Amino acid sequence: MGLGLGSRLAAVPPLAWAGRRWPVLAAWGTRRLDPGSPRGRRLTVTASAASTAALAFGALAWDVVGHHGLALTDPHVTAWAVAHRTGWLTSVFRVVTWLASIVVIIPVALVVAVFFAWRRRRWGPLVLLTAAIAGAAASYTLIKAAVGRPRPPPAIWIGHFSGAAFPSGHATQSVACYATLAFILGAGRSAWAKTALGSAAVLIALIVGASRIYLGAHWLTDVLGGYALGTLLVAVIVIVALTLSRRRAAMVGDELAGREA
Repeated sequence: MGLGLGSRLAAVPPLAWAGRRWPVLAAWGTRRLDPGSPRGRRLTVTASAASTAALAFGALAWDVVGHHGLALTDPHVTAWAVAHRTGWLTSVFRVVTWLASIVVIIPVALVVAVFFAWRRRRWGPLVLLTAAIAGAAASYTLIKAAVGRPRPPPAIWIGHFSGAAFPSGHATQSVACYATLAFILGAGRSAWAKTALGSAAVLIALIVGASRIYLGAHWLTDVLGGYALGTLLVAVIVIVALTLSRRRAAMVGDELAGREA
């Protein structure tokens, strides 16, 4: 058996010295990077993603509310998108933007949830997808009301849009729904399959976000804010799922040990 990432890092000379100097802290760090630890690498990476997404969302919200920073580039990005509109691209974006609509993601989520419940007797996917979709809708609705940012001028709209702009609900929902689907469908599969599912989720989110800017529904920072918020929601859901699965595995192990005794 090869050494885990935490053990390999601990063997690096500077880190080995630090480990001898602060053994308790070194042991804690090794457990955080150990894929076999109940609170190991997957949980550590997910918690890091949650922290990064929270910081990114906070920075974007700060720029939007203060009308500075990245928010200053929004009119230029929108102007560029409008200047490059073409008939065929408009038709494509009119369709793909529906991938993050409630009328699409709810049926997709139900199909996956029903499959796992009926064929595999697993209700976890239904709980995870419900938390992702409902959490996304609740969070972006509350934040939209609190920030109250106007959408781009109606004169450039392709379609009809209502409500405040920040963050983009479609961007938030695309990440929350499809990333959660990738997590569910990738469980127990090969690294290649997980990468393919994750890449598909990212591609859908990117296309949906581009469509919202192209159609005039949102500014760039609205879409980026939706991505950050959706990532934060998914990371929290995955953290809870990993924690509960580890506890369940520990309970099963204790029960088996008790039977053997």
